Amino acid sequence: MAEPISKIRRVEKTDDQIKQDKMTAIKDQIATDDAAFMEVLELVKALHDSGALDMLNSALKAKEDIATTFLNEARKEPATNAINNLMMTSKLLTETKPEQTEKMLEGLANAQAKANDSLKEDTTLGLFGLAKAMKDPDVNRALRYGLAFLKGVGQELK
Repeated sequence: MAEPISKIRRVEKTDDQIKQDKMTAIKDQIATDDAAFMEVLELVKALHDSGALDMLNSALKAKEDIATTFLNEARKEPATNAINNLMMTSKLLTETKPEQTEKMLEGLANAQAKANDSLKEDTTLGLFGLAKAMKDPDVNRALRYGLAFLKGVGQELK
């Protein structure tokens, strides 16, 4: 009969064997995906030739200094104002329906075109011309909209 196993020996690889296994795995991967590997090499060469690779390496080495400078600048009032304004603008954009924004932008483009056309005329607009213009339904609608807009802004300025 066979003798029972009393000791289990663990076979541990040497550092050289581990490195050799890793190199074999890398070679196999390159052989399998040679086109992708070649593209990566071309990208790295292009970055090196343009100097961007040196810049990226320098930026990585100085990442703590860059982060400190960035944070110091971001804490200053102009930067915090810009961030707060961007947040408020994004809030406005998320609360406004896209259809309203689209109508407003179309109206602005149309208004700019009409205003440019009116610059070609050299007539003086008097009090009667203004009164006549206010009877135009489009002008009247725009005036009502503008007055309501100004009233809303004024209420918030209290």
